[in-house]
Parts: sequence; structure tokens; C-alpha cells
Amino acid sequence: MKDNWERTEETISLDLTDIEDIIKQAFPDKKLISAERIGIGLSNSNYKILMEGSEVPYVFRLYRGGRDVADKELAIAKLVRQTVPVADFIYVDTTFTRAQHPWALMEWKEGILLGDVLKKGTQADIVSAATSVGRNLAQIHSYTFSESGFFDEDLNIKEPITMDGKHFLSFIRQSLFHQPCGTWLGADLTQAVWSFCQTYSPLFSDNSESPVLVHSDFNGLNILVRDDLADGSVSAVLDWEFAFSWNRYVDIGNMLRYEEDGSLFEKHFIRAYLEEGGLLDKNWKILSKLEDLVALCDMLNHSTLNTPRRMKDLRHLVERTIQTS
Repeated sequence: MKDNWERTEETISLDLTDIEDIIKQAFPDKKLISAERIGIGLSNSNYKILMEGSEVPYVFRLYRGGRDVADKELAIAKLVRQTVPVADFIYVDTTFTRAQHPWALMEWKEGILLGDVLKKGTQADIVSAATSVGRNLAQIHSYTFSESGFFDEDLNIKEPITMDGKHFLSFIRQSLFHQPCGTWLGADLTQAVWSFCQTYSPLFSDNSESPVLVHSDFNGLNILVRDDLADGSVSAVLDWEFAFSWNRYVDIGNMLRYEEDGSLFEKHFIRAYLEEGGLLDKNWKILSKLEDLVALCDMLNHSTLNTPRRMKDLRHLVERTIQTS
């Protein structure tokens, strides 16, 4: 899975003194007791921190990008917090006065990664988790927008985008024949992907659903499941940095990326999604695969010889996608 991938950007490493100096404006009279790096951190850096006189930890999140990502995550947390379990923001600083990057202090949420449940859990664990994840995704997708595109800090669409069959094929063609993706896939697989996409691309034009809030990195590494309750409910959906307004199949394709068709997780995930009010086109599975192909090709475009595990996994996922239709 993705947790075995190499980073494509240099890690930002901070020691206790660095973090304490940054967060002084949030906790001017408290001493930082401990800071532990958490998560795989392929983009941003997250630390579990404990302050003097407090038994409750926080998450210190250092953003690699500009202030727009931090502002967007804060706005989304405020939007969905009544219906979706998210970590509340305690403090946000996008002024670059104490750090070279925006940063935030966030609520610590207990739980274990969904990815670990899928690897090590019992069938009952997987069914419980799949049901809760499906329900929560339906709640995320209940937030609709008038057009597709990327958000500004207030969740207005600052950059409208379109994905019909023509735009889809244009992106895939560019990736396969003019960018690194085709090189990493090899000639035979490149042609197979191109044929697959030509066959099914008209489905995009036939789909007229309203755009919804999509997490866009909705997978087992960004979802915490409670480990203290028998129902396996989701305790937090994390890391909304890639969220935008689009069609729901982005998240469904991402979540099912490593699942076999008709798996136990898929059945209960989809059933719960529909029961909670989620909508699915009759061709939802192909639409999800097509959307995920866009993500897989884009990630291959940004892969290099220094990321062999990442490339191997992506190539395998592309092969699986076009063989299971």
C-alpha cells in the first residue's frame, strides 16, 4: 500500500526546541513536554505533542504548501464538523512569523488507522469499519456545489474545471504519450490503458450528477477507526488538503483501490453509503475506476527512478484497474 512509498519531497524535521518556539504564541505559558512524529507524512508533517500540565495531547501540523491549504482545511472542518468526525483546529498561523510554513494545532483523535483494520482485523471488524466509512462518505458527499473546481480559503470555486469524456481522454493521452506515465507503464500497458479509456470515456459525458465535496485522498491512511468500541465506528477523517468540488466517484475509487471486486469491505461500504443517502450511477464501478486512473496516471507523472516502490505499486494498480471491468 501507499504507506510503503518513498517520499517525493524532502522531510521537514523539527526537534523539541523548534516546535516549542513555533507554538509559543498559542501556549505562551506552557512548556512542551514531548513531540512524536506521526503518520507517513508524504506531504505535510504531523507531530503528537504533549504540553506541561495537560493530559490531553494535540497534533502539531506543519504545512509544506502555502497558507491556502491550511485555510481550506480549516474551512472544511468548520463546514462538516456537525455531520462528519474531524479534528477541530485549536490554533492556526499562516503569517510565516514563527515558521517558514503555515502551521496548526489540532485536536488529538483516538483510534487506529483503517488500513491496519483491513490488514489485521477480523471479518467482523472489517464489516463494522466498512459500514461506518460508507455512512461517513455519504455525509461528506451531501455537501454540494454549483460547479466543479478547486476551492479558495472560503470554499468558493476559484478555479472551475470540467471532466467530460473529451477532457478525460485529453488528460489520459497527454499522460500516456507525452509525460512520464507512459514511460513507466511500458508500451504494451500504455496501449491497453488507452484502449480501456477510449471504450469507457463516454460514461463521463452521460453522468450529470451535481458536484459534491470530495476528500480526494479518502483511503485507509486518512481514516481513524475507534479501537475502544465494538462497532468500529470512524473517529476521524483526516488530511483534507486535496479536497475539492467534483464527482463522488473520486472518493469511491480511492477507497476501493486495493480491494478485490466484490470484497467483503466493498459490499458493506457500498451498502452503507446507499443506506445513508449516497447516490450511485448504474455504472458507478467503471466511473470510479476511470476517476482513479486519472489519479494513478497523475502520480506516475510525478514519479522518478528514486521512487521504485511507488512506481511498482502504481503500475500494478493500473493493471488491476483495466483488467477488472
